[in-house]
Amino acid sequence: MFIDKNGNLRRPVAYLADFEMFLPTCKETVKYWKETCDRYGIIGLFPGDEEPDDEFKPYEPKDDSPEEKRYKIFMHDVNHMKRSDMVIAQLDDWRGSQPDSGTAFEVGYIAASGKPCYGFLRGHDSMLDRTTTEKMQDSDGVWRDPEGYAFEDRGIGMDNIFAVVKLGETFEDACRLARADFDEQLVAAGLDPWTPEE
Repeated sequence: MFIDKNGNLRRPVAYLADFEMFLPTCKETVKYWKETCDRYGIIGLFPGDEEPDDEFKPYEPKDDSPEEKRYKIFMHDVNHMKRSDMVIAQLDDWRGSQPDSGTAFEVGYIAASGKPCYGFLRGHDSMLDRTTTEKMQDSDGVWRDPEGYAFEDRGIGMDNIFAVVKLGETFEDACRLARADFDEQLVAAGLDPWTPEE
């Protein structure tokens, strides 16, 4: 449970931002994620879930153009993010040495909405260590890639803007971090921390 912006006590909803939908193991993984969310008193909302009948109406394409189809998908995901109280994001490398660009956008959207961001990333290597392309140090000691771009080497595995995300190594770690924050809010309001239903 947590106290929402309207003062209601309910389970928080987590938008599950990920690249899992592109993998053949998606169905099994999402089932595990939702079950794990439930164990921590959280409702997991996956981008592939159907939109419920609520205040956030599905976008109706104006025609059959690729642009309209893409915008329908975009608005579907935006509506799910609006329904959510936080994000739990899969931030492992995707087609390179950085997170999936769609997931990164979604984390930014949630953060800009003033909602908490949680993520999971295997290992805590720096961006410099995680990058497998050729690297070189210039005369000022700055590490650069073959195209001359400097590495933002601040000890985290991603761009510094991701400092807004509380990170664990596994999905369950991220759920645990979220649960601890929500329980802190409950205690501050004079309520008991959430306990699993027997």
